[in-house]
This record gives sequence, structure tokens and C-alpha cells, in this order.
Amino acid sequence: MNGIAISHRIEILPNNKAKTYFKNAFGCARLAWNWGLARWRRNYKLGIKESVYDMKKAFNAEKKEKFPFTGDVTKYATQQPFIHLGRGITKYFRDLKEGILSYPQFKLKKDKYQSFYIGGDQVKLSDINTNSNRIEKGNSQYVVIPKLGCVKMTEKLRFNGKIESVTISLEGGRYYASFSMMITQEEYDRTHKKEVNKNLGIGIDVGISSFASMSNGIKVKAPKPLEKSQRQLQKLNRQSAKKKHPKTKEEKKRGMKCSNNYKKHKQKIQKLNEKIANQRKDFLHKLSACIVSQFDYICAENLDVQEMLKNKRLARSVSDMSFYEFTRQLDYKTRYAEKQLIRADQFFPSSKMCSNCGGIKKDLTLQQRTYICDACGLKIDRDYNASLNLYNELKQHLGEVLPEVTPVDLTAMLSHFEKNGLVTSKVETGIQQKT
Repeated sequence: MNGIAISHRIEILPNNKAKTYFKNAFGCARLAWNWGLARWRRNYKLGIKESVYDMKKAFNAEKKEKFPFTGDVTKYATQQPFIHLGRGITKYFRDLKEGILSYPQFKLKKDKYQSFYIGGDQVKLSDINTNSNRIEKGNSQYVVIPKLGCVKMTEKLRFNGKIESVTISLEGGRYYASFSMMITQEEYDRTHKKEVNKNLGIGIDVGISSFASMSNGIKVKAPKPLEKSQRQLQKLNRQSAKKKHPKTKEEKKRGMKCSNNYKKHKQKIQKLNEKIANQRKDFLHKLSACIVSQFDYICAENLDVQEMLKNKRLARSVSDMSFYEFTRQLDYKTRYAEKQLIRADQFFPSSKMCSNCGGIKKDLTLQQRTYICDACGLKIDRDYNASLNLYNELKQHLGEVLPEVTPVDLTAMLSHFEKNGLVTSKVETGIQQKT
């Protein structure tokens, strides 16, 4: 293996000069994307085939005269959007064959997420603030951005390796630098603690009542940050709606502007939404990291989240859980750790199948939290039964007998969860049958 691609996202603390530069760079990246998308749409209607690289050349040929301000920022701010546009167009035609519509959309100045890309050849790291030519107190590190200078980072880059690229982004009023790096296997082993390989396997059933139910009897409760902050969010939205701002298209056309109080409330809502998202990300990363470190073989459901969101009663709870993001993290973390993730088929009846005899119970509803088998009389927790079926599916897929989880392994796992602040509970693991 030549190297491992890895990323590290760090918050940065720009001054007013840097914020102005970032604002201009976001605008240039947005301009290049919208210019290329408008040209592609026009050509597509006329039946003209033009690659994104030809469009980029055409944009570069006229930007000095029409858009001279693009020269004030890094050249990558107007180059990379065309590459991203090419990927978006390719995805559009690929999804179209499957009946999915993912047409590229224009980017707006008011979008919550703004970003621009910088190539690795233009990015440097420095322990000295070259803007002031002095070593500041503390363990600070700076990212040197072309045509701007040093911008302070809240922490040092954790990895030693080649920086492939950096993406500067704005989310919820905070600025971040996402480093994409190529590191060696030795560097990965140094920065990632490896657990002893015990060839243990686990089946994981995700749900709303308990986020993760495992085949070893452990249930992990979700923090549900959106549910906890819902009242506060609704209050802020009500207050914001009463402030002066254009509420109709006619008021917008007349040039009605937003009041300062409205803008302040919008910032408060933005910060609260960012806090909710960060709490969810923190929980998912900690849980997925704990599971991958403890088990070598993992079987999880391949859920159709889009279909689940169509249920109006469950849509908010499903969104608050973020099931897809959890399985995505399990996927890439198992690949990094050289472990295996098995995804059960989307139509695998994990909840309706009896883990003891294999019988299917077709009339099982969401309200029934205890599974009672009509054939063998098994009475067991519904989610735990589903996790056992996923574990059995894992063993069938591997075609080998996996060692059982010992009390020592269980204690180590619970200790790992406790250190990371994950709330767990234990279900009755014994199979209860009618006499």
C-alpha cells in the first residue's frame, strides 16, 4: 500500500481581513459554478456537447475582462467548481438510468454552506505568524493561504504526510479548514490505536426507541439532539417570524429589507442548528469508532432512509437519528481498520424473523416491542431479536464459527462506551420459550 487517504477538519479563526478574502473566494467559486452550469444547460438544450474542461478554458479566457476580481483570490477558487460540476453532471446521467432525478442546481449567496477549494501545492503550514513576523504564545499553528497569509487554527494538524488539498468552508458562522492528506501505513498506525484482534462478530439493529441494539445484549440510546432542542428552536422561529422581513415575493420585488433584529435571530437559529448537528456527529463518530475497535466483523441493515422519511409520523425522528450517516461511518472506518462490514439485504426480514426457529411473523406492527413466535413460542425483545438475526446472517455470509463474546469482552466494551459518554442498557439475553 503506497498510502492512505485521510482527512482532518479543523476550525480556523480568521480576522476581518481574512473573512473578507473568504467571502470573495466563496463568491468566485459560486460564480464559476453558476457560469458553467448555465452554459451546460444552454448547450444541452441545443444538443451541443462540450466538456467541463473546455468550459473552464472558455471561462478563463474571459474572466480577466469580465470578472477581474477573481484574480484577488487563489486560482483554485474558480477552477475546482468546474471539476465538481463535471462530477455532478455524470451523477445526473447515472441516476437518471435508475429513475432518480438529481439535476445540478444553481448556488445562491444565501445558502447555509459556502466553500472554496485550494490545491495542496498552494497550501503551507507554519508555526509562526508570518503576517506579524513573531512567534505567539501557545501551541498555535497557522495555515498559509495564497494571496492572504496566515490564518490561525484552533489545533495542530494531527498527521504527518502530504497535503493533497484544503477546503475552506463556512457553517453556522464558523470557518473550517478540511485537510485532505496522504499518509503512510506507519503514520496511520501511530495515530490510530489498534485493539487486539479477537475475530469477534456483532449484529447491529438500528431503530428509534434505541439507536443501536446489538446481538451481545447491549442497547445504545440516541441523544436525540433535535428533539431536546425542539422547543427552543420553535421559540426562536416564532420570534424571527415577527421581525421585519419580506414575507412574500411582492414585498421582495418592492425592495423590502430585513431588519437587524431579524438578522440577529437568524444567526441564533443558525448557531442552534449547528449545535444540534455537532451533537449528532459527536455521538455517531464515538459510537462507530467504539464498535469498529471492538469487533472485526459487523453486520448492519441496509435501510432505505428515503422511504422511511415519507412516513410523516416518523420523519422527524428518523432525521434526528441519521441512520445513513452511521452506516457510512462504519463503512469507511472498517476499511481503514482492515475489518469487514456486511450489509444485510434491504428486504431481509430481521424484525419479523424468529432468531430461534427462523419462522416469519407477517403481522408484526411497530407498536409491538416484544417478539412472540407463533411456531416455537419464543418471547424476546423485538430489537434484540433483529440483532440476533443479523448476527446469524453474518455467520452464514462468513461461513465460519465466530467466537462468543465473553464477560471480559462485554465489560471492556461497556467501559469503552462509558468513557465516551454513551448511554447504554442491557436486555435479557436468555431465550424464553413456552413450557
